[in-house]
Amino acid sequence: MPAAWDTTTAARLRPDSPIFDHARKRRRAGDPIAFTATTLKEISHGLHKAATAGTQSASAQLQWLRHQIDAGLIDVLAFDDRAADVAGALRAAIPTPPSTRRPRDRSKPENRVAWILDIQIAATVFVHGYDLLTADAHHTILATRLATLAPTAPTLHIHPPPRF
Repeated sequence: MPAAWDTTTAARLRPDSPIFDHARKRRRAGDPIAFTATTLKEISHGLHKAATAGTQSASAQLQWLRHQIDAGLIDVLAFDDRAADVAGALRAAIPTPPSTRRPRDRSKPENRVAWILDIQIAATVFVHGYDLLTADAHHTILATRLATLAPTAPTLHIHPPPRF
């Protein structure tokens, strides 16, 4: 099963990173990697914010990432009408983010935005038939709820990201 990378994994992709070598090997082996459009939005937001704050490398990193997408290293999965419907069902079932043991550095409104983005990512991966690589425990909760909402559909499998 192909795997999509959540933001926790995708944000580690850099020109000089071991995960970049891993991505190239996977692509050459015919095992594509993918980001959801929402994941790409999150990375883009972070890099634009860093560039605005004066981080010189942020704009170059964003251009490099765009080049990797254009060159076919990364497939971008659309948040389409099917994913929107699934995301709506997930949000109705779990409207606010569950508590996690790990303290967050975000405000309550930021946590809620992150929750909506997690829902969009899970829904997108689910409708496109991908597994998800993530270090975010929320996705396990969402995968479990998807199994309840769509018991005859293929299961959304959650895997930890590769370690380097």
